[in-house]
Formats: sequence, C-alpha cells, structure tokens
Amino acid sequence: MLLHQRRISLLLTGALGILSGCATYQPQPLVDQSPLATSLKILQLKASALHNPHTVHEINPADGFDLTEVATLAVLGNPKLRAQRAKLGVASAQAFAAGLLPDPQLSASLDKPMGDTTGLVNAWGAGMAFDIVPLITRQARIDAKQNAKTQIRLGLLWQEWQVIQQAQTLAVRYRLEQQRLALLNHMRSLYKKRFQHSLQGLKQGNITLDVNGTDLTALLGTFSQINQLEQTHNQTRHDLSLLLGLQADVSFSISPLPADNTLTSSQIKKRLQQITNVRPDLLALKAGYRAQENRVRAAILAQFPSFTLGISRARDTGSVNTSGLTIGLTIPVFSGNRGAIAIERATRSLLQSEYQSRLAQADNDVNRLLDQQAIITEQQVNLTTYLPRLQAIVSRSRSAYKRGDIDALTFLNLETTLLNKQLEVINLQQTRWQIYIALKTLLALPENEDHSLTGNQLLKNK
Repeated sequence: MLLHQRRISLLLTGALGILSGCATYQPQPLVDQSPLATSLKILQLKASALHNPHTVHEINPADGFDLTEVATLAVLGNPKLRAQRAKLGVASAQAFAAGLLPDPQLSASLDKPMGDTTGLVNAWGAGMAFDIVPLITRQARIDAKQNAKTQIRLGLLWQEWQVIQQAQTLAVRYRLEQQRLALLNHMRSLYKKRFQHSLQGLKQGNITLDVNGTDLTALLGTFSQINQLEQTHNQTRHDLSLLLGLQADVSFSISPLPADNTLTSSQIKKRLQQITNVRPDLLALKAGYRAQENRVRAAILAQFPSFTLGISRARDTGSVNTSGLTIGLTIPVFSGNRGAIAIERATRSLLQSEYQSRLAQADNDVNRLLDQQAIITEQQVNLTTYLPRLQAIVSRSRSAYKRGDIDALTFLNLETTLLNKQLEVINLQQTRWQIYIALKTLLALPENEDHSLTGNQLLKNK
C-alpha cells in the first residue's frame, strides 16, 4: 500500500512539473491606430534614443532635413520596415526551436483478465522511449536556422537601404520641385505685369492685338506649368511623408542640397570589386545558400534509419514482473529520405543560380548608371556653356521688345526657350542626384566615411 501511494505521488509530482513548464495563452489585441507620427518631435525623440556621436547623425528639424537625416528618419519611422522587423523575431524563434531536444514518449497499459480469473491479477505495463534520429540531425538543423536568421537580418538591412534610396530620392525631388516652382512663379509675376501693361496699351491704342495676345499666351502657359507641377509636388510630399512615417499634415522642409554629388569611375569600379562582401542582399543570399547547405546535410543525415530506444516495466496476469529494453528501427528500403535529399539539392542549385543572376544584375546596373552619369555630365557642360549667352540675348531682347524693334512671336520663342532651359538645368540636377543615390545603394556606400546609418547599429539599439 505504501509503495502504491509512493508511485501515485511520483506520478503527480512529474505531471505538475511538466505542466509548470507549459506556456500559457495571453491575448494580444490588434491595434487599430495608425503608426504614423503626428509630429516631428516624436521621430526626433526616437532618433535621440539611438543617438551616438560616433555612429548616428543628430536630427535637427529647425534648419530642414539634410539627406543623412532623411535616411535616419526613414529607417526609424517607415511602417513597412517595422513590419519586416517582426520577421526577425520569427526567425529567432525558429532558431530557438531547432535547438530543442525531442520529448520522450511515455506509454502505459492496463489489462484486466476476463472469464475465470482464479489466481490471476490485473496486468499493467509502462514504458518510455526516445527517438535518436533528431539528435543526429540536430546540429545541421541548428546551423540551417541560424543561417536563415542571418539571411533575414541581412535582407532587412537591404530593405532599409532600399527605403533610404527612395526617401533620399524623394527628398531631392521635393527640394528641386520647390526650385522649379520658385522659377515659374517668378516668370508668372513677370508675364502678369507685362500682360497688364500691354492690355492697358491696347486700350490706349499704343499696342497691337498680336503683342497683347503673345503676352497672354506666355502668362497662360506659365499657369499651366505651375498647376501641373503643384500636383506633382503634392504627390511627392505625401510619398515622402509616408516613407518617413509622418502623417500627411506634419510639415517639414528639406535643407539646401550639397554641391558635390559625384562618384568617380575609379571609386565605383574599386567598390564594385568588393560588392560581394559589402552589399546586404548579396550577403543575405550567401547566408541563405549556407542555410541550404545545412539542409542538404540534415537530409543526408536523416537517411539514418529511424531509431527509437526505450525501457519498459510490466506485470502480467500471473503476477510476474518484468523489465526490458525496446528498440524500434525503420528499414530504409523504399524511401530512405531520397526524395527529401533530391529536393534540397535542387533547391541548392536554384540558390546558386539566383546568386549568380543577382551578381550579373548588380554589375550591369552599376555600369549603366556610370555611363548615364557621363551623359548627364556632358549635357550639363553644354548648358553651362551656352545658357549664359542665351540669357544675355533674352535680356537685350526685352528692351528691344518694349521699343517694338522685335516682333512678339520671336521674343516669346526666345523667352520660352530660356525658361525651358533653366528648368532643364534643374531636371539634370535631379537626374544626377538620382544616379548618385542609386549608385550609393547599389554599391552599399555608407552616408560618410565614418559610419553607416542602417543595419546592425540601429537594430542593436532597438
């Protein structure tokens, strides 16, 4: 009787121990509130929490955001990046799960004699078994999940680079659109005064109808350009606000762009030789390939016949107690895990091809942008050379137009050409900035020589 009570006590203690290690359910309500910041101060506080004078650029909205501040705010505030960071938590959980040992299997049985039970007792049996194969493949599975976690972390870093490129490109566009609007508004004021002057002259009989019509045509043309550009500028502002994690009604400004935005051919080609060791997406593909190598190794190790080892204790109906050892073995005759091995090897070959394809695309993109940069440089040189001459001609033509020494159509063509060329100068500046930002992203160049704003530094501080 005492032995029976002791067994029950041990069983209850074991059951309580198992239950105490179980996880409990805690509901997590879905948040219905927009994650966009309602003020610049909120993002500034987030940046201040990460501030390190050696690694992170200080945020100061008072003088407008420079491109480095735009990059920092994009990494901190972008809603899509926040969602992607949750995947890193999933990968960490998977790496944790891969290292857990399999649970032992407990079995129990009870047999009650039927019919003539004279001299017989109830039979019972209890046993515990453990699958050995997961121990054999454990390290390969751990290595695969750790590399998969590294791949996700590097993939997240590459997405941060992509968001930074988009945000900086939009910031440049936002700033240069303001310059275009300023130029067009200045021309609109000039055309409006001239139209009113010619209209007054027309009423007094001092100006012909064709002159007044030409002034009106120039004024209306400028109105159309301003209207279209204002719509584009509105779209740019909202796109940039979303990338920075700001609500649309939060106002901000972009500080003047620096003059130097050129990467030399030697800089680009030198960095291109190092690209496989610095660009996050290529490093992520390498990590993914290593993870797949581990999966291939795990699949090959899993060829080992499924082996279960256990111990048992039993009593038959004749009240004979026995103890024993049980072994379960799966004979690999038909499958032998050959299908899984073939799949993992084919996946490894696919990843190899994807890595080579990404390398080829990176090389082509960089060289295309390098050639485009040379084309833009030549176009800027041509405008810089001849535009001052056109400005001088238009300036002299204005005086001639007022005196009536030049016809209205000729003067309008000259002035319209000058305005379009001035806008073209700004367009070329924008294209050059886009090339510069794209090259920095493709080559994984940091914001300055001392630090990078993305990746490990920010993730460590989160």
